[in-house]
Amino acid sequence: MARPKDPHARSALLAAARREFVVHGIGRARIEDITQACGLSKGAFYLHFESKEALFRELVEALLLVFEGLRVDRQRAYQGLIASAGGQGELDPDSGFLERLSALDAREDRRLLELLWEWRDVTDVLLRGTQGTEFEGVVWQVLDLEATRVRDECQALQRVRLMRPDVSGDLVGLMIVGTYLLVARRFSQATERPDFEQLVQELHQVMAQGMSPRPAPKKTKQRRISP
Repeated sequence: MARPKDPHARSALLAAARREFVVHGIGRARIEDITQACGLSKGAFYLHFESKEALFRELVEALLLVFEGLRVDRQRAYQGLIASAGGQGELDPDSGFLERLSALDAREDRRLLELLWEWRDVTDVLLRGTQGTEFEGVVWQVLDLEATRVRDECQALQRVRLMRPDVSGDLVGLMIVGTYLLVARRFSQATERPDFEQLVQELHQVMAQGMSPRPAPKKTKQRRISP
């Protein structure tokens, strides 16, 4: 009779493997080190996974599933917001639409940042430790999807006259995706959980207002009162 699989052993192997992959990458990570790190045998490993690549594939598939859920949720929320405001022609900037849009973006950006933080070890391996493996192009596929999402959102805003028509949605997508790529890299090196609210606020301020200093208020001349 075959030994039953221990679900606790599976989760322990996944956790230990995540640590090993970060340190050694997929190529140099060893099953012996993974099992030793969680006090299990190689036999226990093979009860759950046929190889270290199969284990990492499961991690990647879980990450992609969560990411896809966030992307679809955001697309639907964006489409619903624009449709609720009419969806065609010029929208009134004073209608409250921009405030609702800003709140939507802040909420979804925070969810994405939290995803990058929770999966910072796996994203780190995808960024720098998958050379020559089947996972080498995964991160770029994800980034292409995000850049396309941003481009589509920009085009939707341009159609309702809430974004300059001379700004390329493709370029905006590349800029935003590049920012999140570097944020993911920094997360992998961080030792403390970041303040997501502050980070989202700063990102939105840079995107909305740029980096130029605000002009100083004009000084008003004081009228001289004759005695």
